[in-house]
Amino acid sequence: MQRYVKACLAGWMLMVAVCSFAATQEQLAQQQLQQNVDMVLSVARDKSLNEQQRISQIERYADQYLDYERISALAVGMQWRQFTAQQRQDFSAAFKNMIVRIYAHSALMGASNASVKVIPKVVNQGNNRLETFTEIVSTGNKHYTVGYQMYYANGVFKIYNFRVNGTSLVTVYRSQFDQLIQKQGIDATIAQLRDKGLGKVQINK
Repeated sequence: MQRYVKACLAGWMLMVAVCSFAATQEQLAQQQLQQNVDMVLSVARDKSLNEQQRISQIERYADQYLDYERISALAVGMQWRQFTAQQRQDFSAAFKNMIVRIYAHSALMGASNASVKVIPKVVNQGNNRLETFTEIVSTGNKHYTVGYQMYYANGVFKIYNFRVNGTSLVTVYRSQFDQLIQKQGIDATIAQLRDKGLGKVQINK
């Protein structure tokens, strides 16, 4: 009986410890997201900097929190397994540069004028993965819910996917990459990303 009680107590303590750890992770994720939002908005609204300076500062800051290789893997899908280590590195760099080139100006203008609020909601997706959220209200009074899927590693939450009103900004490119890779191969697809990129994808609002 005594052993049974000890086992129950040990199990209960373990459960409490796990729940406390999960709660702490969720709190840390929201704290980091709030810091990220504050920093990006501060730079975006800094009138002492020109547009390119603001974009460069935000990009350098974002590099600490974005997992570009995982973002790229998610964008490519199953064919990512066929990439060599060098091809993965080259694709990730080219994809990042393309996204910055296509979206940086409009995102900067939007951030300068929009209202951004961190929503007190965290979805635990298991396997050390969480999703945190912001609500963005544009100058035209359009409302967007943005989800940030992230995982915890080495003291920081790394973001690997963005979802706007439930639609992934990453996986929307998958069909284009699938067609390109099948048609012209991996290296030619990387070269196209570097030289021309892909078209801007519109998200349903």
